[in-house]
Amino acid sequence: MTTAQSTYRIPLPEPLAELLGRQVTDLPPAELDGGLLRADVHAAYDRVRAESPEAQALVRRCRDLLDDPDGDGFAVLEVGALLAHYGTDDGQKAATVLLSWLGAPLRAFDRWPLWKPLGTNLTTDPMRATGSGYNPLHIDVVNATEPPDYSALLCVRPDPRGEGYSIVSQLRRAVDRLSESERAFLAEPVFHDGAFYDLTGVGKEYDPFPGLDGLSPTEGFVRFTAKMLPDMSLWDPHTSAARALERELIAEQHKFLLGFGDLIVVNQHLCVHSREARGHGQEDVPAERRRLLWQMFLRSAEAVAR
Repeated sequence: MTTAQSTYRIPLPEPLAELLGRQVTDLPPAELDGGLLRADVHAAYDRVRAESPEAQALVRRCRDLLDDPDGDGFAVLEVGALLAHYGTDDGQKAATVLLSWLGAPLRAFDRWPLWKPLGTNLTTDPMRATGSGYNPLHIDVVNATEPPDYSALLCVRPDPRGEGYSIVSQLRRAVDRLSESERAFLAEPVFHDGAFYDLTGVGKEYDPFPGLDGLSPTEGFVRFTAKMLPDMSLWDPHTSAARALERELIAEQHKFLLGFGDLIVVNQHLCVHSREARGHGQEDVPAERRRLLWQMFLRSAEAVAR
């Protein structure tokens, strides 16, 4: 296991933060069409990028970190100034503008707005995204034929107990370290995870699904979630192969804390993510002070064009 270094962090240039702050109130709201950001709204947001050399440099840096098949497949943008200076609503809108330069914002879950809140719920399963325990390594919406290309998480309120470390790990290199027989078992469509309902823009339910789909890293996915492992038979060779992949992912994972305004973007074709448990004593922390993230998905420009 390694700790993510500053090479993965991208500060928001002050001129760009000021530009977004000046323009955000006049830009159209993030209205959707079929779950994706409406085309004319996306075009309006992209005009901000086109007039800012700082925005163009930031996008190039993000692309280098996110999309290189030999890289780690994630980046952390430091956008706290957007929230601190412009408030929650305008700050969220400015973050939406920024993410729209990397892909088409996607609201996959119909019951939530474009940004889905992920708070800390002490009454839910600790392994869930809003739980207080360890959230196992996974890609989001793994049981869909078209999972989101990117998953983004914006830290609005860190854990006041100082825990809840974020974890990421490169999938493709982990698969390459497996044996040929383990990869063969992972390629069989025998895996299951969770329910599938009230979703838009992610294709159809994929159940059972293969872990390896044989497609290139730009088009295919390594469909993996460690959440499925407890329900799998200990004696099934598919379980052994999935456990082997989990071990390889853990061996090379990066771990770091998200601070206020840290926005992690994960390329789901290349990378899994997870979270360690929140700090002890959560029951003594008022609900409105517990850790809170906002989540958004992105569809790649290439996928939208298809």
